[in-house]
Amino acid sequence: MPEIPVPREVRDAVIRELYRQVGSLNWDEISAREKTKHYTQWVEDPAVGGELADYYTAEGMRVWLKDVPLKEYARAIENFGSFAKYTTQRLSPPSEFIPQVLGEAWRIVPGSIGEKPMHCLAANGTKQRYVCWGKPRTFRDLLWAAVNKALTAPARPMIVVYLSEGKPVDAKLRRRHERIADHCSLDLTYVYRRREINRAD
Repeated sequence: MPEIPVPREVRDAVIRELYRQVGSLNWDEISAREKTKHYTQWVEDPAVGGELADYYTAEGMRVWLKDVPLKEYARAIENFGSFAKYTTQRLSPPSEFIPQVLGEAWRIVPGSIGEKPMHCLAANGTKQRYVCWGKPRTFRDLLWAAVNKALTAPARPMIVVYLSEGKPVDAKLRRRHERIADHCSLDLTYVYRRREINRAD
């Protein structure tokens, strides 16, 4: 939806408060029904809906919350995009798991991190590899991106499926992912990523 002009200080304060609350909810894991309940609570929350009441109807607030800050949340906690500055938490960076899954000599090529899905180029001084990552529910997008990249890449693309710390691995799903990746001549691994406090620069 088109954004209605809201004073920057109001918009920034609302998004920061929203992200503070979302950070304790494990937003990507909860059901659509639970998310709907939270939209209602935020509309009624003085620090969110109360601040937006001069600019949106209750329904307009729900649409804005869903289509603007919450649509950007997954990228924001990757420290990617213009909404990253509002988050109270971020995921541990890909620079940690790249050496873990490819080897200690591998590093992210500067400026190569992108989105849809999250991806980068990694290099070890002599070779480069395409690496993309996401949660298990995004596997279809990761697979499609990696297969397309495999057509022109000099080395096998790598799919990294990540889980939040403490979340158990679905062994049956992982094995299916591994079989599909192997069938498509792709490399695949699972890693855990932790949440970190986002400290202001």
